Amino acid sequence: MLSEFSSSILLISLMAGALACFATFGFVASLYKASPRQYKRLLTVYSALVGVGLFAIHFMNMRAFNHSYMHELSYLYLLLALICASTVGVSVLHTANRHTLPIYSLILAGLQTGIAGFGIFIFFTKAMLLNQFEILLLPAMLAVAIAVGVGILGIITFYWLKSYEGAHRYSVRAFFSILISIGILSTHLAFNTSIASTGEYATDSTVLNSSFITMLFAMVLIFVFLTAFIVVVFYDRLNPNIAKRINFKNTTSTSNTLDSFDPLTKLPNRNALNQHLQLAANRCDRLNDSMALAYIDLDHFKPVNDSFGHHVGDLLLIEVAERFNSSIRNCDYIARAGGDEFVAILGEIDAHESIVAVVQRMIDAVKEPFFIEGHLIEISCSVGVAIYPRDGNLEKLKVSADAAMYKAKENGRNQFRFYDAEIEQASDEMQKIRKELLDAIEKDQFTLHFQPKVIAKTQAPAGAEALLRWNHPTKGLLTPIYFIEAAERFGFIDKINNWVLMQACKTIADAREHGIALSLSVNLSRQQFRNAYLVDDIKKVMEQYQVPPQSLIFEISETHAIHNQNQFKKLLSKFKFAHLKVSIDDFGLHPFSLTYLQNLEVSEVKLDKSFTSGVAKYSSALAIVDAVVKLAHALNLTVVAEGVETDEQRQALTTTGCDQMQGYFFSKPVPTAQLFTIYHTLNHRFSEVGEYSINDYLPQEAYPEDT
Repeated sequence: MLSEFSSSILLISLMAGALACFATFGFVASLYKASPRQYKRLLTVYSALVGVGLFAIHFMNMRAFNHSYMHELSYLYLLLALICASTVGVSVLHTANRHTLPIYSLILAGLQTGIAGFGIFIFFTKAMLLNQFEILLLPAMLAVAIAVGVGILGIITFYWLKSYEGAHRYSVRAFFSILISIGILSTHLAFNTSIASTGEYATDSTVLNSSFITMLFAMVLIFVFLTAFIVVVFYDRLNPNIAKRINFKNTTSTSNTLDSFDPLTKLPNRNALNQHLQLAANRCDRLNDSMALAYIDLDHFKPVNDSFGHHVGDLLLIEVAERFNSSIRNCDYIARAGGDEFVAILGEIDAHESIVAVVQRMIDAVKEPFFIEGHLIEISCSVGVAIYPRDGNLEKLKVSADAAMYKAKENGRNQFRFYDAEIEQASDEMQKIRKELLDAIEKDQFTLHFQPKVIAKTQAPAGAEALLRWNHPTKGLLTPIYFIEAAERFGFIDKINNWVLMQACKTIADAREHGIALSLSVNLSRQQFRNAYLVDDIKKVMEQYQVPPQSLIFEISETHAIHNQNQFKKLLSKFKFAHLKVSIDDFGLHPFSLTYLQNLEVSEVKLDKSFTSGVAKYSSALAIVDAVVKLAHALNLTVVAEGVETDEQRQALTTTGCDQMQGYFFSKPVPTAQLFTIYHTLNHRFSEVGEYSINDYLPQEAYPEDT
């Protein structure tokens, strides 16, 4: 090409390039905050705008070097040049907004940018010179290499600075905009050296003049040096192990990649989360800004492991992580805290609605069915959101988000809840209970009380239900309704469940030593219900205290059984194989209970007290109980009516053929010693008169109890 050029047009081109790069920073920042749905549309628009900018810059550069030869233009080639320019825009913007930026991705995007950039120049040249030119191979290779370098520099710069919020943000952007513009100009200078004119456009000059060569190589050397320097600094700061990957979403990492990422989902782990959370908090403090912390817990995930196996559960977690990652914006951060819990840090929150939009997308993403190894799996998630610094410092923020998440579960799951004053009060109370529960476990403050079960026809003792109580040092005797939620939330429930089972078996053994053949009912919690090794654990404790299988019956809530029917049936098979009896507690709360009862391997059903309360007053209630009793007897099941409080209820239930009863009419829950006294009194009367008396069940001294 000609060695003549217009310095004024080059200067205008340089300034236009800097302005275009500065605008591109804004495009990248906008994409960084965009939702997945907005992202595609904005990427198309911004890529077109970047393409127009590059097109205009190249047009000015071509005028600077070929201004006296532009007589007629080919619009087809100009259109192709514009398409190549838009391709550069797509490559730069999309790569700069990737979640991660491995070095191979950077190089690939740089090659795409360089080749497309060379395509812009070639089509421009064909548009202006038609076919009156030839490509010089070695200069062309050098030109493409420089274009690749410019692409890499641009991508790294946009990726690196898209979330930069320092005090001199715009000055930093302006500096790099000028640098990238110089790179674009250097690229165009290199492109000019790769084209030689022929025919009517040929000149006598076979080499470029000295000033042109001096300017070209000076700019190229400076630009190559700066590009290499920035690349090295960038990778050195973000990850020492540059051959593998850059740390997730623009953040510093720990020294060991394995310490930063969850091996299953490939999301950042709790360690990396805490680091990023601290960095995000520092940024908010510096800029007087806010961020949101979202605690996410999958609903009904454990039954997936129990029903389909842990392998399927792991695959489900991987897909859940991918859906979460696709739901958040690039400026957000998602990590796996452990198990089925995830935590998201939501930055760049302009308003309350922006938080709601992201959280709702995550909930909707999980709500869609999963197809894993031929299984259709449907789950949901509950999300609790707390805002920094409004809801406290970092430690308080975690507790607040966790408390809001549990509140979302209490409200029906599959929803989100923001931390508020109501939750704050409940959370403070929950933390207080947590400390008290630790003391209760360490100081053995729990005890078992027993409510007798009575054979309806003879009034003979049929056993008792073991009920957990807490001897609180200041509040007295507390029922599980006060503390069981906290025990489940803070991971104490397994210890408490094990203690209840051991204490029940010990009571049966003690009763045997007192000449009492005692049978006890023990309630199973949700956590025990999901334990695949529950039967083995029970058998070990029973063998330790030499408790025969017929002395224990395990009560499972009908609600838990219905919500996890496949899991429940598998558990029942294990109980039957071990000769352990199972009772369905709170029976009758669900309208389809009778339809599946015949398929369950249970020994007993306990009618919910809502049935018992109306049998003496309403004939319809009595008729329903009568029908249930007849069906249960047809299936060889024992029927126990709980909540019996009056003699009228007792008599009405007796007419239906109900087998056993339990309630305050006979006795409140009593301690072990008092239970043994009741048994001795009943046995003594039977030995004297040959029958049992209801009056012998009533404790001689009423035992205070917090209900």
